[in-house]
Amino acid sequence: MSTILLTGGAGGLGRSVTNNLLSHGHRVITTLQPGSSLPAQENLITHELDLTDEAGCQAFVQQVAGEYGILDAAVLLVGGFAMGSLAETDFAAIDQMYKLNFQTTYQMVRPVFDQMSNQEQGGRIVLIGARPALVPEAAQHMVAYSLSKSLVLKLSEIINAAGKDKNIISTVIVPSTLDTPANRKAMPDADPHNWVSPDDLAELIAFVTFGPGHMLREPVLKAYNKA
Repeated sequence: MSTILLTGGAGGLGRSVTNNLLSHGHRVITTLQPGSSLPAQENLITHELDLTDEAGCQAFVQQVAGEYGILDAAVLLVGGFAMGSLAETDFAAIDQMYKLNFQTTYQMVRPVFDQMSNQEQGGRIVLIGARPALVPEAAQHMVAYSLSKSLVLKLSEIINAAGKDKNIISTVIVPSTLDTPANRKAMPDADPHNWVSPDDLAELIAFVTFGPGHMLREPVLKAYNKA
């Protein structure tokens, strides 16, 4: 049974990813924000964890590796979103997005990469990017969000360079708008058929971690659907 560390398992995408991985027979150990929860399921282990706590993240990964012996994959979903042009975006907004999107990712990646480096089989890491981090025209309307996600993309490149001889591969999934209840409520006039289904994105994540996509090298996968 493969062991997967997942952050944000109770989120709009996280629930789909959790259910998908469990359905494929994997053990899923997911972090949850205080106050959030998931229904109990076989092979699902949940931990409340503040991902901005660097020491806490390191201790968590060490605990997982110590208990299960190996960490096959890490799927890091936690993040946040904010609109705002250059004129509207002060540094406090930049700092907030930096903490939500990059700090929460980086502080988990470091101990995960260290653990996978000490495993003969290496491992797989999945990060979540954003189209505005790749498209300046879109970034101008969501400056803080785009800048924070651009760091996630660069981090993936660094992981792949450092992990090339260790069979550690980082994949960045870049979705357009996710079809979640929160997004439908926030954008009632939009056509959700153009968005990306969380269940479909979960299948893509399973494909690059344990499916035929595990052989891809340095992938950045643009999951835009029709958006």
